[in-house]
Order: sequence, then C-alpha cells, then structure tokens
Amino acid sequence: MSRSSNNFLKISKWAILLSGLFTLASTPAFSQATVSEGIFLRSSPSLLPITLQNNGLHVAAANPVGNPSIIPTDQTPTHIGDEREMLVPPWKATMLEKLPARMYFSSVTEISQRFESNVLSSVNNPHRDYAFRVLPNVTMGYMLRPKTSLYANYFVVKDVFANTGFLNSVTFQSVSGGLQHDIAIGKKTNLQLNYQIRQLFQGRGVNQADMIPGFTLTHYFSPKLIGFFNTQLQMRSHYIFQGPTREIDPFYTAGLLYRKGDWAFTSTCTLVNNFRNRHAIPPIPNSSIICDFEAARPVSRKRMPGLEAFVRAEPIWNTQSHSAPGLSGFDFRLFGGLRYTLYKPSVYPQLHELERQLKESEHQ
Repeated sequence: MSRSSNNFLKISKWAILLSGLFTLASTPAFSQATVSEGIFLRSSPSLLPITLQNNGLHVAAANPVGNPSIIPTDQTPTHIGDEREMLVPPWKATMLEKLPARMYFSSVTEISQRFESNVLSSVNNPHRDYAFRVLPNVTMGYMLRPKTSLYANYFVVKDVFANTGFLNSVTFQSVSGGLQHDIAIGKKTNLQLNYQIRQLFQGRGVNQADMIPGFTLTHYFSPKLIGFFNTQLQMRSHYIFQGPTREIDPFYTAGLLYRKGDWAFTSTCTLVNNFRNRHAIPPIPNSSIICDFEAARPVSRKRMPGLEAFVRAEPIWNTQSHSAPGLSGFDFRLFGGLRYTLYKPSVYPQLHELERQLKESEHQ
C-alpha cells in the first residue's frame, strides 16, 4: 500500500471521529419550555406537515407532524448493531481494556451520503434529493449479574439536504437507559429481554418520552450466519413514566447476517404500526414496512481496525395514513458511507464461569 493511501486511510478515520464529536458539541440546546397538545408549533417549522403547491414546497400551518427524513427505524433502532458485533471480532484499545471487567462500551459512528426518492413521504409529486448524514451512537453498560446488565445510550441523527433546506434545522437526539437480561435456549439460541426508558429531543418546545419493553431472539446457524427476530412496544407520552398517553407503536423485525471472507451482508425487514391519538405528534395513525439490505467490508483490517465501508439499500412503504403528507407513499434510499466501531465487551460472564468451574473442581 502506497504512502498516499495510508495517509488517506488515517484522514478518513480521524474525519469520522472528529465529525462525531463535532456533532455532539455543535448540537443546539433545546428550550425547556413546553407547549400544550394541539397548539401550532411556530418555532419548529420542520415539525409541520408538508404540502406541494404549484410544484413548490410549503409548510402547512396546522397539525404538526414529525420530520419525514427521520423514519421509525432511525428513531427506534433494533439490535442489529449487537448482532453485527457478533460476526466481526472486536477491536479493543488499551485504554478500554483498563475499564472494569463488568463494564462494556460501544461507540458506532456512521457518516453516509444517500439518494432519496421521496424525501417528504408524499403520495403525489415525490421530491427527490441528496442527503449527508452523521450518526454517532454511544452505549455504556454495567453487568449486575453474568446475564443481567444496566446500560445508558445516546445517539444523534443529523441530516443535511441539498435541496430541501427547511429540513436541515432539525437535529434528532435520543437519551435513554435500560435493563437487559439474557436467557440461553440451548447452545445456539439466545433470548434477550430488554426494557428501555428514554427522552427524545426533536425540536424547540417539543417533549417526547418513550417506554420500550421488548425482546430479541437470536439463533446461530453457523459461525458465519446469524438469524434474529426482534419485537418492541414503544409507548410514547409527553413526559417519562406517563405511559402511552400519545401513541403505541409495536415494532416487528426479522433479519439475517452473513459473513464471507472480509464481507458482511445484512438483510432486515421491520413492520411498524403507529396507533396515535389527537395528542400525538403527528396525530395521524399509519403503518410502515422498512427493509435494509447492506454489504460492508473493512477498509484496512490491519492498519485501521474498526473502520468499514458500506453500501445500503432501504425501500420504505408507508400505508394506512389516508395519503397524509409526510406519512405516505413509497420511498427508496441508497446509502454509501463509512462506519467506525469501537467497543469493549464485558469479560465478567467469562470470569464468573471460570470461577464456578474452579470451585467445582476443588470439591471433586
């Protein structure tokens, strides 16, 4: 590999790290003021419904809806990242190795560019655009028992569009904490129970909170092939612990992950049903089918472990919204980008098992 290629790889790695830090540092603070349900959010134009008039883009002045560029699987990710780490050997920095044995840490930063066929999710006159996305995602957890842990998660979704400028003002953030427990079912199947509570930041004066119980069933067909099924029940309210006072959203996701040589192939499909009342943002029920087909490969496993390039196709079908702008029509997204993963797994379960085996051998 030439010296210029090495320099390019180093610059790519640090660009991802710095862009993730820059996104966190530059995210605008959100006002603590709240608004009553049903009041027009004049301070957040990107949360208003979108209409097409005379081939131009306009923001309607009633019934706020969510930013159509942030789809349900962007807002409420499934555990696809966990299964990907099972296929790819972890790279652990010396600094992370010094963390406590019970602690685990994961940082995944994606920088991508995408073509999108229907940015505004409308039935008529789909608006095509090009978008740049930065998505840093950080999780830290602590093992209470060999199969039970507490964790905290924070992620940001920031899109910048070439031609749909009024969507660029939104920076979506999620802060959450949860409890998860693993149950082994035989030698090749694992059931993970999860309960998450989180606060969302979508715009100035908009409060959204979720309680999300769920489970993930993972089966190891072979060291190179993993299948999984995930279901989650998202209960959304104005404030945390209020329950489903605004909407109830069940998620159902099935997927396969396959590795061949340095390549990793992922295929997932998610069905989301959004049951909303008049206090929800948006106040319109709908359903979505979101599929992802991805191929990823390390940029340089020896020189830059953890950095991979990926291509992802994402078709989206929106239904049952009665053609409401922002929640309707078919959208196709084609991503290309870089993803940098750094994580430190907990070694406490292995140490606990080793200690148990030593005690058994002493009593024999």
